[in-house]
This record gives sequence, structure tokens and C-alpha cells, in this order.
Amino acid sequence: MTASLAIHKPGVLVTVEAYKEQGPADGANWELRAGLAAAGVFFVGFLGWAAFAPLDAGAYAQGVVVVSGSRQAVQHREGGVISALRVQEGDKVRQGQVLLELNVQEVRAQERALAARVFAVEARRARLIAERDGLAAPITPVAFAGLPTEDQVLADEAMGLERRQLAAQRAALASRRGVLGERASQLSEQINGYNRQLAANREQQRLIGEELEGMRKLAAQGYAPMTRVRALERAAADLVGTDGAYRAQAASAREGIGETRMQALQGDREHMDEVIADLRQSEIELNDLKPRLTAARDQLSRGMVRAPASGQVVGLKVFTVGGVAAPGDVLMEIVPQRAPLVIEARVAPNDADDVHVGQRADVKFTAFHDRQLPLLQGTVTKLSADGFTDEKTGARYFRAEVAVPPEELAALRQPGREAPALKAGLPVEVVAPLRKRTALQYLLEPLQQRLFRSFREQ
Repeated sequence: MTASLAIHKPGVLVTVEAYKEQGPADGANWELRAGLAAAGVFFVGFLGWAAFAPLDAGAYAQGVVVVSGSRQAVQHREGGVISALRVQEGDKVRQGQVLLELNVQEVRAQERALAARVFAVEARRARLIAERDGLAAPITPVAFAGLPTEDQVLADEAMGLERRQLAAQRAALASRRGVLGERASQLSEQINGYNRQLAANREQQRLIGEELEGMRKLAAQGYAPMTRVRALERAAADLVGTDGAYRAQAASAREGIGETRMQALQGDREHMDEVIADLRQSEIELNDLKPRLTAARDQLSRGMVRAPASGQVVGLKVFTVGGVAAPGDVLMEIVPQRAPLVIEARVAPNDADDVHVGQRADVKFTAFHDRQLPLLQGTVTKLSADGFTDEKTGARYFRAEVAVPPEELAALRQPGREAPALKAGLPVEVVAPLRKRTALQYLLEPLQQRLFRSFREQ
């Protein structure tokens, strides 16, 4: 029994044998028409799908998880030789903890020398104020209260020296005044002597005057020679001359007393002028020394480099004790503890005009190799006002910051699994939706842009 197969063609039903007898031409035409029909159906279906299928435009950017506010760089303004290294890469530190120490022996010597000079000038100033105001002893400066032990020793030594200086200065002044007072006393005694001699001379003048008057009467009567009268007259004249000499010497002594008193006053005035000038100079020196001492102590305190915040040490660049840290170099960085994590994305310049603060952004953590992890929705919180240039590739980009709310991050937790650990440095992909469009519009955009430029070419 022979089986017969039938082939159905539009409007005709033929057997296989009859189809074979028709020849290859009709079969090829049929296959071509069937292929064209299938292609047409696919093309029409694809156009229908493309015309309605949503394929929204978005700005794509690669990013990385960073700490909000960025890392805090640890630097040293002056630099120096490292004498001790207290931390290693990845160590957790507290704010204020010593990270490394620099050799500050030279700065320490300068600070001690400046401190000694400041305390000496402060003590000298206190002594000069005591001299100016006539105080019995210098008053300890307020700056000397509550000093550290090593500074208190310097301050006490300076005050002791100035107290001895004040005592010696006053002893010298008293001695000088004593000499001048003794000289004035001697001159006063001389004046008293001259006055006594004047009194005696006047008495002699009176007696000689009486004797001369009687002798003149006797000589007029012829009872006494004239030579005797002349002798008494010469003696009286000599007494008058002696009287004038005594008066002149007494006046000279009184003038000497006046000069002595003037010298005493002049000495006191000159000493006071010197005290005021030294006091003014002390103020000038203190105004110069105190800022220098403060700067030296500030530099000395920076010999211990401390953590600016609590966090983790990353990017350690010094490893050897005895190594040299250049001024201003970044020695390490601190990733702040408990600081919120955000995404820092690099937006292409062509898309920067379409991205704005407050815009929604879809985030995918590419570091997690679990395909079931969903896209997270974040928000653009910052966008740089100017572009940056990658130093390695030379590519231009705008810096955007995307924040993902905690409720979105909670979606990373899968049932029965631990949530992936988020940490700084993880790579991410960010897509910021720009506008609604269909797949057909996406396919036609390059052609439209090409036609737009072509119609404007010369």
C-alpha cells in the first residue's frame, strides 16, 4: 500500500508526486514569498513594538562610593624628620590621637631660649614699674601665675635677679644721695664758720673803731703819735676786707649747696627718665618676643601630628623612622568614622546640562556580583559648577554627588542572606533619567541629528 502526501497551496491541493513533477521554479517562488511574508510580519511587528516600547533617555555616569565630606588629609606645614610612627595602614584612630612624631630638638631649643628671654623681660618690666611707682618690691607679673614647672623655674630666677637688681639700684641711688647730702652738710658747716668769723670780725671792727676814736682824740691833744692812729686805721681797713672775703666765701658755699641739691634732683630725674625709657623698651621687646614664642610653641606642638577626626587611616605615605616629610605633603588620610556614604559620579560634559540637583538617579552597585540585586533610586545632591580633568586620561567631567536614602539601601538585603557591606571605594553605575522616549525614537535620533547637520553644511 502506497501512502500519498498532499501539499496545500493557496487554492490548490496537490500530492508530493505532483509537486515534484511541477519542477523547481514553482517551489523556489513559494519559499521566497513565504520568507518575505515572514520578514514583513517581523518588521511590522518590530515597528509596532518600537513605536510604543518605552526606552527613556538617561545620562550614564560611572561613580564610586565615598565618605560624605571627603577624607581628611593629614599634613604638616613645616615638615621635618620623622622620629616615631604610631599608626599603620587601616588602623582605627580617635580624634586627637598621635599619628606620628617629628624631631623637634632644634625648635625646642629655640622655644626655651625665647621663653627665658620673655620671662627676663617680664621680670625687668615689673622691676622698672616698681622703680617708677616707688614700690618697695616688684610685683610678680600675672603672666607668671600657673606656669608649668620648667617655665616656673625660669620665671622665679628672673624675678629673683630683678629683685636683687632693684636693691642694688636703690643702694647706689642712696649712696649717691648720701654723698651729695654730705657735701651739702660740709658746705653748710663752712657757711656757719664764715658767719662766726664775720661776727668775730665785726666785733674786732667795733673795738678797733672805739680805740681809733680815742687815739685820734689823744693824737689831736698831742698825747699819742700819729703812727699809732695810722696803724689802727690800717687794722680797721684790713678787717673790712676780711669781712668781704668771708661774705664771698659764705655766698660761694651757699651756691655749692644749691648746686648739690640740683645735682641730686637732676640725678633722680635722669634715673626716672632712664627707667621710663627702659620700660618702654621692655614693652617693645615683649611685643616682639611674645608672638615669636607663641609661634615656636605652636610649631613645637605640631611636632606631634594628631588625628583631625576619629576614623580609619588610609593612604599612608610615610613608613620609615628617620624619613623626611616635606612641608605641606599629605602624610596620610583619615576616613571619618560614622560619616554617611554617598556616591561621587563623573558626568560627561555632554550630559552635564541635563543633570541638575534634586534629580532622580538610578544606582547599580557593580561590585556586588548578584544579579538579583535591584536598582536603587537616589537623588543628585550636588553638581560641580565647573568641569574637572582626569590627570591620567585627560578626560573632562563634571562631579556629581548622589545620595541614596537608607530605605533604598535596605533593598540590598536578600531573604536568607546578609546585606552586602557598603564601604568607601566600591564602584557603581549611575543613570539619571532625562526624558521620555520610545525605542523607535532612540533608533531615529542619530539619523535626525545627521540630517540636521547635513542641511546646514555649505
